[in-house]
Amino acid sequence: MKQFKLMMMAALAALMSFSVVSCSDDDDDSAQSKHDKKMEAVSAEVKANKKHDIALLLVTFGSTWDAPQETFKGMKEQFAKKFSNMDVYFSFTSEICMTRCAAKGWNYYAPSFYLEAIGLAGYKTVCVQSLHVIPGEEYLRVQNSVKDFHYSGDHPEFGDIKVYLAGPLLESEDDVKEVATILHKNYKAKVDAGKIVTFMGHGNPEGWNYGNGNSRYTMLEEELQKTYSSNYFVATVDMEDNYVDNMISRMQAAGKASGDVICHPLMSIAGDHANNDMKGGVSENDPEEGSWRYELNKAGYTCPLSNCDIKGLADYSEIVNVWISHMSAALQSEPMYDPDAEE
Repeated sequence: MKQFKLMMMAALAALMSFSVVSCSDDDDDSAQSKHDKKMEAVSAEVKANKKHDIALLLVTFGSTWDAPQETFKGMKEQFAKKFSNMDVYFSFTSEICMTRCAAKGWNYYAPSFYLEAIGLAGYKTVCVQSLHVIPGEEYLRVQNSVKDFHYSGDHPEFGDIKVYLAGPLLESEDDVKEVATILHKNYKAKVDAGKIVTFMGHGNPEGWNYGNGNSRYTMLEEELQKTYSSNYFVATVDMEDNYVDNMISRMQAAGKASGDVICHPLMSIAGDHANNDMKGGVSENDPEEGSWRYELNKAGYTCPLSNCDIKGLADYSEIVNVWISHMSAALQSEPMYDPDAEE
């Protein structure tokens, strides 16, 4: 009897082991299948659109909102018009955005898929343009994707492809000045009339890490105030010590304790942060607690629903031209990776 029990226990253990291995294999097959399907979709897109030897990959964080899809389309068209000798592709870095967009029938893929497909399609040169606002965490991911592409262990031949990388909107101090000029051009009449104009950036929560990207928000506020009007303020969603309450404190310290306040996203598109964190929903009299509109009204300012401008930076063609100028400059400089120089 004891021997029979031991045999049964051994059989059950073997069955459980087989089940675990089978489930694990199924999980691996499922994950591999998802990866393969994405790779097939991107490869088909690249193959169908290849007309030149140069590929231009535009990379943004992404959005699941309807309006930004038109913004993305406009950006792609503006780049394609400028760089007519290149095949232009568009990618997201946010997995959440890609997954939720796919559920709506909008197919976006990560830069790694496009870079691999571009390499396999036989392009001689690939140009990668960050559509982010600051040189922060998301831009670091773009840089790493490009590095992984160049040093691909699976495809060493990718090392023979020339690579150019162009940075985000506020890459340099000159960029900050140029964007400040464009923003003031659009809001000059408002600040001249005594209204306060605020801009909501995203920011990185990790202080001043990731290329000192958070400093761009401070630089932009200082440039707007110094050069144009003391009625401009810039704060963020995630940058420590530069939230909406910190901005309100700066406004009060500057003697601006009341008055009309206008809010505008300092992001490439007007999506979730603009509609919820800034505008606080669609209710005129009951904005979401914690939103900029809620906090500003609570502090004694006047910020009705109509004072929230739901427009992304990339909805301004002049600002898209700043991104475009980065790619133009990159093409006039040394490539990030040049196989000829490495020989």
